[in-house]
Amino acid sequence: MNRIQIKLALRLCVAFICLGAGIASSTGQQPAQSGLKTVDNPGGGQFVYGSLTGQFSKVDALVYMLHLVHNHFGDKPQLGKFLQSRDGSSLATFFTLNAKTLGGKPVAGLVIISMPDKGTPQAAVLYDDAKNFLSSEPSMMKSLTAAWQGSLGGTSKSAVSGGQAARSAQSSSGPPQLFPATGGDRSAMVKMPQSWQLLRVGGGGLVAEGDRGEMVMMGIIFQNIINPQNPQSQSLINGPMASRGAKVVCPLSENLFSDYVCVFNQTRRNNGKPQGSFNFTGLAPQAGGSQGVGHPVVARFTVDFNDGMGLRNGSVWISLMAPFNPRAESWAMIASMSNIPQKYGSAVDPTLKAVVESYTQDAAVIGREGAADLNRIHQQGVANQQQADEINTRRENSAKAYEAHRQQLNQNDAVNDSHNAEIDWQSKINQDYILDRSNIRTLDDTAHATTSNDLADLLVKSNPNKLEYIPNQQLIRGRDY
Repeated sequence: MNRIQIKLALRLCVAFICLGAGIASSTGQQPAQSGLKTVDNPGGGQFVYGSLTGQFSKVDALVYMLHLVHNHFGDKPQLGKFLQSRDGSSLATFFTLNAKTLGGKPVAGLVIISMPDKGTPQAAVLYDDAKNFLSSEPSMMKSLTAAWQGSLGGTSKSAVSGGQAARSAQSSSGPPQLFPATGGDRSAMVKMPQSWQLLRVGGGGLVAEGDRGEMVMMGIIFQNIINPQNPQSQSLINGPMASRGAKVVCPLSENLFSDYVCVFNQTRRNNGKPQGSFNFTGLAPQAGGSQGVGHPVVARFTVDFNDGMGLRNGSVWISLMAPFNPRAESWAMIASMSNIPQKYGSAVDPTLKAVVESYTQDAAVIGREGAADLNRIHQQGVANQQQADEINTRRENSAKAYEAHRQQLNQNDAVNDSHNAEIDWQSKINQDYILDRSNIRTLDDTAHATTSNDLADLLVKSNPNKLEYIPNQQLIRGRDY
């Protein structure tokens, strides 16, 4: 939520609270409000405070204020523990919600109700963008305390102690309460605070973000990574396939962390996100697990994603999905990574650590998905084979049809040649008759000649042992005509 949206939300909150006074007077079941004020906190976030009138319990007043919050943001607040001051005069609870009136922005806040034995009941609502609330809440409480002291002409210990109780309860009780969360194909589950968001679940992996900017990416598989060291992969990089969608091109080396940084940053780039500036700080070999092969490693690092959150401390577990082969055409890895902005903690932050350690996979779901994938591959193989068989059948039928056609053409050529030869033979006989010519040959059939009838008769009679007439039926095409 940016500053302009925050100010707009504050103005809307003031208007709605004023409208809530009308609701209270008309129903007779809600406390009335008097002199509610809004403050834009210099340290971030906003708070609304003022007095309530009417003889109602702290719980009724708290429910009423939460009802106003619900109607204003368009989403029901998800509540944390109810916290009470030692003297029992004040009640408080943290809440989170997704502000539908602000485009689904995550909001976190605190509601405080104070009902001292003597004095006017007081109420306050503090809220900010969920990612900023933990850092802005202390300064808002300080500003609220000063505002209450000024408006009441002294100290309002009950009201102040309610906020302090909420803050101390959160800080002294260790990590906030974690709740199971899953989604997507429900193949993985993690326990996390209510203020966190689960972004994706699928294939045994999940992605979640915390309200302080924490990032958790567990069991994420990166596959179809093109290895430029393989000559055959060049066709995928520069050939016809190069234009078919965004690709991840990273060499496979023995330094799994540098390999991971290459793959992770290219994946962010392909998703339209800024790449991270990683700085390796340590590496520890790990024993092989149920996923991945070879020698998994855990790397510690700092990174800046250029998202305004500054440097982050993090760690990542990395393993290859197949035996190490630096000449493979493509390769795959699986990784589980978590990080937290340095201004909020280290990579061993108790909340972050608890979330990461709670991650589990549902082997049954993953098994069913794997079986479904294999079945799809099998069915695709059957379809591909059927298509190939149909193509081969069409090719064979086409070849047979072509051969039959070629033979028919050859047969037609033979008939046509025979017909043309008959015409040529008849033409030869007619020409010889018209021109008074005869055809003679040597007895050994080594020489043929066509000459006039008189010369032919003279030659045959003069050389009966060497020459003879050629009957018309023995004339040779290409030799005699």
